[in-house]
Amino acid sequence: MGLLTRVAVGAAVTALGVTMSAVPAAASSLTVSGYCEADFGFGATRDFECSASASGGTGSYSYSWRSLTPNAVFLLSQGPLGDGYCWAYTDNVVRVTVTSSGETASADVRFHCPSSRH
Repeated sequence: MGLLTRVAVGAAVTALGVTMSAVPAAASSLTVSGYCEADFGFGATRDFECSASASGGTGSYSYSWRSLTPNAVFLLSQGPLGDGYCWAYTDNVVRVTVTSSGETASADVRFHCPSSRH
């Protein structure tokens, strides 16, 4: 659209008393938080369990878990619960993503994979 055309359209809209403005996007009401804990143990790896809690949004929740560090591996992620194993002595980050009727929210959860039991 050329400058002259844009000016003409703007003048026509103004002459008709119409106001053009952007419609603000609706703020997401969906939130999620999570928690992970690794067990003490022996050997190179430890079992861990994670849980998430979602609120807001509309409709049912769909959960997805993934590790953001190579030291944590999910074996099972079923809804708000996930578990797997991590390498001892490592700090880990996993992400839980929740979807509800087109809205999406994510939370990064940090946890430590401990050494052996003392």
